[in-house]
Amino acid sequence: MLRLAKLVNPSIRDVEQFLNTRQQSFVAFEKRVQDIVNKVKHEGDKALSEFVSRFEKFPLKLEDIRVKPEEFEEIMVDDDFEQSVSVVIKDVMNFHERQKENSMFYATHNGSILGELVVPLESVGIYVPGGKASYFSTLIMCAVPAIIAGVERIVVVTPPDERGKVSDYVISVAKMLGIREIYKMGGAHAIAALAYGTESIKRVDKIVGPGGVFVSLAKKIVFGDVGIDSVAGPSELVIIADESVPLNFVVADFLSQSEHDENAMSVLITTSKVYFEEIDSEIERQIKGLPPERRETIEMSLRKNGIVMLVESIQMALEISNVIAPEHLELLVENPFELIGKVKNAGSVFMGKYTCESVGDYGAGPNHVLPTYSSARFSSGLRVSDFVKRVFITYFSKAEFFEKSKIYSKMARWEGFEAHAKAVDIRRDNL
Repeated sequence: MLRLAKLVNPSIRDVEQFLNTRQQSFVAFEKRVQDIVNKVKHEGDKALSEFVSRFEKFPLKLEDIRVKPEEFEEIMVDDDFEQSVSVVIKDVMNFHERQKENSMFYATHNGSILGELVVPLESVGIYVPGGKASYFSTLIMCAVPAIIAGVERIVVVTPPDERGKVSDYVISVAKMLGIREIYKMGGAHAIAALAYGTESIKRVDKIVGPGGVFVSLAKKIVFGDVGIDSVAGPSELVIIADESVPLNFVVADFLSQSEHDENAMSVLITTSKVYFEEIDSEIERQIKGLPPERRETIEMSLRKNGIVMLVESIQMALEISNVIAPEHLELLVENPFELIGKVKNAGSVFMGKYTCESVGDYGAGPNHVLPTYSSARFSSGLRVSDFVKRVFITYFSKAEFFEKSKIYSKMARWEGFEAHAKAVDIRRDNL
């Protein structure tokens, strides 16, 4: 029987030690990823062809890695899929439309004009993971805010299956969103191709979307030459629960997070001794009803990163959660709205009995591309503002310049920049 790690009234130090033991070491992979990125950067298609042949499940030729127009027409998905996805796209768009920013200008009393232009990025690359599942939902979450921001060119890269095909679901969603540039490749070489371009693929301005260790390291390496959303780690869930929500609800959510991969983290922080004592048997009961391949992943994940903490108060549970700064936080308590003001660090918060994290994954509205590895302490989930730039605008009137110019030339000299000061003085001398 699977038994979870358990802590009774843990200290903050106990929680920090748990987080430290969880952190993966990517050092062993860094040189390999750096070599792949450098080779694609300097050799273009030649290197890309080599890596596509070596690393993809199907050794495609370079001329076949782009999804062809006829492949968009050959997909087979149920009408129910398209109808369901259209509802989700509408809901995600409805949420993200409210994030749009407008350019801003104002006039000073002297007639100067100051402001900023909100300008969409010209091109964005979206990494859609493959392998263990078809992550068409990730394409929705990454593409919708980019579309709303006004990005003109959206490129998708995603690993092909054993037949050299991209999931019909992914192509169908791309088609619904008006995206036609899809490449059958994944891993570090796909990130490098997006970042630097090759003879076959034009570079992009920013890369978004989650992936495995090679993808995350590659994004870290190319950052600065291209924008990225974040360096994402394995998925995370913290559940804070009293006894107002049935234990089987709590466990179902606990298992759903562990299903992602063997490095995913599921944490329950509860004030209930009953939940603390009975969770192992409820997990055992529910896990039997899952497919064998999912059961294996869940068991590995829970052995490595599953933990239950029994605390004396919901306040203590919140303090622990804020230290963890999880990607997803569920407040499965009687009055969740009373707690929301005390949440300091979390990527996305799910409140109440009927708000499992799955509704966030599949389209309630807020984005599911979120900060991991405690980076919710200082960063946020993917949003429309991630796909725009802000360009500051300054127009100085003669009156404004006359009033302020002496200040600016003095400041320049205080900093030791005489040429800066003279650029101001020469204008003042000619007023």
